[in-house]
Amino acid sequence: MIALIGGKLINGTGANPIENSAVLVEGRHIKDVCPKVHIAIGEGCEVIDISGKTILPGLMDLHVHLHIGESDRIVPSGGLPPELNQLLTYIGIKGFAHARRALDMGFTTLRDAGDVGYLSVALREAIQKDLVEGPRIVASGQWLSATGGHADYLPYWVKRIDDESNVADGPEGILKAVRRQIKMKTDWIKLYVTGGIMDPEDKQEFNDVELKTAIDEAHAKGKSVMGHCMYAEGALAGIKAGLDTIEHGTVLTEEVIELMLERGVSLIPTLTVGRSIVEHGAEFGLPEVYLERFKPVLEIGRRSFQNALAAGVNIAFGTDAGFNVMLHGENGKEFQTLVDYGMSPMQAIQTATIKAAQVLRMEDRLGTIEKGKLADIIVIDGDPLETVSVFQKQENFVLIMKEGVIYKRSL
Repeated sequence: MIALIGGKLINGTGANPIENSAVLVEGRHIKDVCPKVHIAIGEGCEVIDISGKTILPGLMDLHVHLHIGESDRIVPSGGLPPELNQLLTYIGIKGFAHARRALDMGFTTLRDAGDVGYLSVALREAIQKDLVEGPRIVASGQWLSATGGHADYLPYWVKRIDDESNVADGPEGILKAVRRQIKMKTDWIKLYVTGGIMDPEDKQEFNDVELKTAIDEAHAKGKSVMGHCMYAEGALAGIKAGLDTIEHGTVLTEEVIELMLERGVSLIPTLTVGRSIVEHGAEFGLPEVYLERFKPVLEIGRRSFQNALAAGVNIAFGTDAGFNVMLHGENGKEFQTLVDYGMSPMQAIQTATIKAAQVLRMEDRLGTIEKGKLADIIVIDGDPLETVSVFQKQENFVLIMKEGVIYKRSL
């Protein structure tokens, strides 16, 4: 049993913080939460004094790509993917390193939004079996793209023979592709519903029948579906077909937002990656045409986010971490952008705690520090309600616990 004593508690529910709190952890779960003066500490309990620190639920990032990292550049449409000359085993090792880096920054849960070789599935299993240390992984496996779509970036004469294609067309093709993902024991299905910023003509890539076929099959097998949606046309079609989350949501019209509210579809906005491309893309060698295309899109995305926020759309935390403008371990930058774009610090924290847990349908176990929940807990030197920039420095994380196990302790 472990007692965390004296910290300022932000429990994730949105309630006012509890000063001088006490959190009692027994095994994998939270046994009690109360003011320090009310705590009953039994014999054999380890007491950890966190006075002057802030204690929060473990953070969640719902949009990462563990297979790419600092040595892998963003490749505008038409370029070859950076991992083409890398062994799948090497990519898997990279994925583990990236996940461990996120854990060191307080992220106890990651949803991988598309990989190669099902590395996120393998990593999830390795972590669950205690072969390696890492955050909880929610795996989507390979993303699915239409022929010529945003993720169909290999010329037809180039193919990896050690990795099955993620390109599918027609009701039969997309049905088989979804079933393949389920066979490989993915947790979610990822669809490229629209193109990217460099594909403005691809406002909807899978047609309505393909979308409905894919989503109906996934739901029938108990899997949720996320949709890469940069443009309103595809987002609208995807929501009508049953998407569970809109990823990016760069262009959200009033009609799209109303339908999201009506059907309970969540937004994972990944704001900082676009901001970083505009502000720092030249430093990373991105071509000028790419940067110029992004500049007006940045403002459109900001307005879409603010409109969704004002309307009451459920917004959860995601970063698109992996690209060299948003590296693994830099996930905390997203908090600052959320606040800069209109959220309060408490709202921003909730996107990465209770709101994210609701998207994953894990709110009965995760997302808040409450009695009976799994003990995913972080302790920070600083107060994120005063400045969310505290999430950006590794040295600020003085204790990181996942399911009652302490992975980092520097008190």
